[in-house]
Amino acid sequence: MIKYPTSDSKLPFSDYINRCRTIVEEHRSDLQRFHANAKLIIDTNSPYELIPSKPHYGDQRLKYGVLLLHGLFDCPFSLKDVGECLQSNGMLCRSVLLPGHGTTPSDLLKVSYHDWIETLHYGIESLRQQVEKVFLVGYSTGATLSIYQALQDEQTIAGIILLAPALKIKAPIDLLLNWRQLIKWISNKRQWICYEDEIDYARYRSIAFNPVIQLSMLTRVIKEMMRQHTVNCPVFIAASREDETISSQKAIDFFSRLPNQNNKLLLYTSSDHRYPDQRILTRRIQNQKNHINHFSHVSIPFAPNNSHYGEYGDYFHTSRLHSNQYVFGAYNRLEIQFFDILYDLGIVRKKRRELTYNPDFDFMVEKISDFILKH
Repeated sequence: MIKYPTSDSKLPFSDYINRCRTIVEEHRSDLQRFHANAKLIIDTNSPYELIPSKPHYGDQRLKYGVLLLHGLFDCPFSLKDVGECLQSNGMLCRSVLLPGHGTTPSDLLKVSYHDWIETLHYGIESLRQQVEKVFLVGYSTGATLSIYQALQDEQTIAGIILLAPALKIKAPIDLLLNWRQLIKWISNKRQWICYEDEIDYARYRSIAFNPVIQLSMLTRVIKEMMRQHTVNCPVFIAASREDETISSQKAIDFFSRLPNQNNKLLLYTSSDHRYPDQRILTRRIQNQKNHINHFSHVSIPFAPNNSHYGEYGDYFHTSRLHSNQYVFGAYNRLEIQFFDILYDLGIVRKKRRELTYNPDFDFMVEKISDFILKH
């Protein structure tokens, strides 16, 4: 197993970055194949620090620090757009690399959610030495870790921002996880839910059972903790009601139970929905002109001008909204294949593809920035 440099909370963050870059460089199997893009691949998958040119100051230190926590199968790049926007608003932003990520999918086969928590703790301890207020911005599994930490340590965390929080995984994977004997048999016989060519240098496409099981275990821990007490720090959530990967209803239910009246939920939806909770802001995003039906799980943290997943990004499957061939939205792999068949049969006029970025990104990060600055 890879030894990650997170056991020493006093390790300078610059040293942490350099050691993680070495890990990525030594364990990526595609650097030889894509030698010309080796630096880009290493940069994309490594942690970073975003220092503001005009920071907000407290009494003795920088006032705001933000720890960016990426999602399952992702890498620190997934929150780079959000981090850069918060940096421009005077906040010190740092990202960490969750163990098993950024190298090769097989590195997730033996990882534990405790390893992710250790990395989270290192990031917080490192950041709190530099700032007065520590905020966590977590995407998907990173959001789940943020909730865990807010429950564990109310004194240190000033607030949490949760993007598409993974509190419950949608079927069919969730069905497998609930069949404990079946999953035990499968995990002994087979390690992978699916194994695919790794054509995306910023995210694993192959899905192993173990990391999904680890996430499920973490959500059960959080559920037990929530029976004892709730999250009292300020909470901001951005999610898609039609999310194809996680249960948005679980996120809504979680939010509705939180007592803080200053909490905010930005909920993207493809149809008109109104909630009695005044803290919930709905944004209808269905756009026939741009061929968008709804927002996907992966789209939430990425800006339209993202260099990889944006409309003109270098990712092969990026969403090019000017194309008349596709409708974009929250479509999983099975749905995409199904609609491809319908298209070939002449039943539908356009194929379906997963939306890779957030057309409403600027509005979302403005709300996130305002939320942090008010606390």
